[in-house]
Amino acid sequence: MARCPLCSERSAKRFCPAKQTMICAVCCGTKREVEIDCPGSCVHLKAGRSYESERKQIDSELVARAKAFNQNFLNEYGPFLEMLSRAVAEERHSSPWLVDADVMEVYKALNATMKTLSGGIYYETLPQGTAGQSLFRKLKVFLDALMSPAPEAQHRPLRVSEILGLLDFLLLAVSLNSSGRPRSRQYLDWVTQASGVSEPPAESSRLILP
Repeated sequence: MARCPLCSERSAKRFCPAKQTMICAVCCGTKREVEIDCPGSCVHLKAGRSYESERKQIDSELVARAKAFNQNFLNEYGPFLEMLSRAVAEERHSSPWLVDADVMEVYKALNATMKTLSGGIYYETLPQGTAGQSLFRKLKVFLDALMSPAPEAQHRPLRVSEILGLLDFLLLAVSLNSSGRPRSRQYLDWVTQASGVSEPPAESSRLILP
């Protein structure tokens, strides 16, 4: 049996769609979403995520934060969260190099920007690096529209404090739905599926906090 091309030590027994070749199980497990840019369709990635989710230790602080977003919050702000998440999923397809860490930086930058607005002195904080700047601009335009809706809009203007609540929810969602690896797209895969954006999976479901 051929040797794994990544380590040249063990037998190559798993097909890696990212490398388009057979690799060993150890390299698959240790280099997944670290050195290997894994597609969400990979069966070994899906199996690994499922295994890890069953054994994942959730930070107690995250659990406490999740309790703040009760059903009343989801009922009132769910439509806005779904629209924001759909915008993220659509940007993911136009910017395939995006990873979860980029999205986290965008949410943090938007949060910091909105906090300056609440303080009365507006200062725009851009995300680190260039990968997420297009997403930052897209979401910033959307948030501005929520605070100053067009006359025909079907909702009242949202306060800055409400926008910060939406961003806190999104920050929590990406924290709970990402593996934390450098090339992780677990959150992006999740939000794409939940938003009903086609490819990867063209399934439509409402966003919920896991």
